[in-house]
Amino acid sequence: MKVKKMLIALCSMLILFIAGAVVLGNMPSLSLNEKTAFTIDNYDVSESEFQAFLQSNKALTTSYFKRTYNADYNKDFWTASFNGENPLEYAKQKAMDELVKVKIEQIIMKENGIVSDISYETFLKIYDRENKDRARKVANNQPIYGPKKYGKAEYYSYHQSMNVQKLIDKWTKEAQSKLPDDKLKPYYDKVKQQYFHKGYEFEYERISIDRKADVKEELWNEIVQAASSKNISLDEAAASLGVHLSTEHLTLNLTETSKEDTLSQNLYTQFLDFSEGDYSDFDQSGDEMYRYRLLVKRDRGIEKYEDVKNAVIQLYVQEQLEEEVSKRLKETKIEMNKEVFPKITIMS
Repeated sequence: MKVKKMLIALCSMLILFIAGAVVLGNMPSLSLNEKTAFTIDNYDVSESEFQAFLQSNKALTTSYFKRTYNADYNKDFWTASFNGENPLEYAKQKAMDELVKVKIEQIIMKENGIVSDISYETFLKIYDRENKDRARKVANNQPIYGPKKYGKAEYYSYHQSMNVQKLIDKWTKEAQSKLPDDKLKPYYDKVKQQYFHKGYEFEYERISIDRKADVKEELWNEIVQAASSKNISLDEAAASLGVHLSTEHLTLNLTETSKEDTLSQNLYTQFLDFSEGDYSDFDQSGDEMYRYRLLVKRDRGIEKYEDVKNAVIQLYVQEQLEEEVSKRLKETKIEMNKEVFPKITIMS
């Protein structure tokens, strides 16, 4: 359902629904052994944290230069230039764009009491503690959820998404008492077709033909024409032309279909673009050829406002978030450490 997908997507985003400006506080200093790659407003971003994001862009960068310039990866790849583009600078810019957005999210989380420290050093301590706790549980035959041991990048993403969800939950709860219906209902009307449409129910035929009949498009058209002109079924029309054909009347409703049923999922997607009476292309399974004909396309309507009010609130607040994040990305002051950042490179 679209609403469920939307709610999952919200976990990777933040909301800002607070009146007044919040002054950014200083992050605790990095350890003496850690170097600052750049600062975002008053917050230091360590070389190690940037390096983690840079490494995650390694494969993306090599793929981009292969597709764009047919450039093969070799020992000179990161220092080479392709039509004025350098792979290392490309990767560093991508990593910078991603990390700045993440740090802005973390700053907002800190401002709102979700976390107390957004340094990479603190994250590493949490990461180490989590894996030690998992190792202890495994050794004691206690149940754990997720992997026995997290990779660093994997846990960073997980940790970030969990904190984002905490912030979403907090502000959603606050907004439930602040947003009146006379403001929410017009917004619901604007987004209901996209997010709260309950989908369609389809009635269709599955038309099966023995592959030995070797039905080409021309013969198929004769069968369809005969059925139409004589006002008889496809089965009867096919029989009149010496072809054995069978039809099965079926109904498709995704609310009654397992997510693992990929055939029904794909058929539903296909039917969305069909008009009643349209046929699918021929397909085959074993000794059987088959195609589908859409008979009835039934709109299941829109979910009622009262039933999806909480989801409407989250969507409404999400728009406020997107505007705020965009605003901060434009206004945030970033200062490079000229002694450190230029020397950062991809680790082999």
